[in-house]
Amino acid sequence: MAALGAVQAGAEVMLVSRAPGATALYAGGMEIAAELREMRALAASQPYHPFVRLGLNDFELVTLLDEVCYRVQEALLRAGLRIAGNWRTTGWYADVHGGVRPAHLVPESVFPGELGGLQGKRVAVVGVSAIGDYDAVATAGALEEAGVRAMPVSVSMELPQSASLSDLFGRQAPEIREVVEAVAYPPGLVQLPENGFELLATLPSPHGWRLQQALDAALADHGVDVAQGEISGVRARGRQVEAALTASTELAADRFVLATGRYLSGGLVKHRVVREPVCDLGVFHEGVRVDREWPLRLRHLEQLSPHPAFRTGVLTDDRLRPVGWDGLLAYDNLRAAGSLLGGYDFIRGYGFGVPMVTGWLAGRWSATDE
Repeated sequence: MAALGAVQAGAEVMLVSRAPGATALYAGGMEIAAELREMRALAASQPYHPFVRLGLNDFELVTLLDEVCYRVQEALLRAGLRIAGNWRTTGWYADVHGGVRPAHLVPESVFPGELGGLQGKRVAVVGVSAIGDYDAVATAGALEEAGVRAMPVSVSMELPQSASLSDLFGRQAPEIREVVEAVAYPPGLVQLPENGFELLATLPSPHGWRLQQALDAALADHGVDVAQGEISGVRARGRQVEAALTASTELAADRFVLATGRYLSGGLVKHRVVREPVCDLGVFHEGVRVDREWPLRLRHLEQLSPHPAFRTGVLTDDRLRPVGWDGLLAYDNLRAAGSLLGGYDFIRGYGFGVPMVTGWLAGRWSATDE
């Protein structure tokens, strides 16, 4: 999002990526934001939430969410991936094992499977006899508990020996003979019938792979120079970052956006305490630095529940410029975005919203020097 935001604002952009991000792992449903009433309470309940740090009023935040979602859906559509839904309406969708998940934006192939629209309808849940890691009977039973008149239907397909769900990717959806109002297919199949829809995925995720491919195509369509590599540090003079460092070269630029994620992608690393390895930025939990002021308390909370670890991260000012361990701006021409930011728990309704909004703003502000 930062790269798209910057290039659409007129900047020349290079994106350096070590590997596909956690985006490629997503199940197929994007949670963008909580209800506006809950967001209004963020300042009191989560004062270090990135949306609170931006200092936006209700109108500005709603307008921004509308714009960012529109920009994402438009860019992905041009790349061939249709995304349905909007951030104002929460839908409920079943995954391939019958679990029910909330989402605001989903692929168009998933959208007809919103459980509210399937209530009372007769739905066939397609199982493939050669697939061992997917049980259509159990999935149909879970949908029955959610108010859907689901029935398992087994079909045969020519697949490799000991096939798994990933072997379905790109294959034509098999037809069924049963007369039903909707047909639920495991994810990855193509050319679904008119009344067919895909279930959400588990790992490895066909929805995630399609999203990553569409994002790559969108970046190429916008002229973003994408380079594969790992940034190990930066060269700076005073409060100006002059270049990002890789093992073999220096990448000079006027402005930089750090969107390295959290633990899975290496944006944060933990060796006794949590640190940010590229710029040595301050890492905070609820506004308190984790290196010396609260490490024991944080470790105690993590033993009780992993959630505190996922609210630990980098803090920024209201223009997404990150601060150092001393709480002061680290660099004037550096911005941070995405799940690297602390103060929010991505499993509580903001999983895609915070990265999308902060990425878009970081890119746009970097391009326009706001």
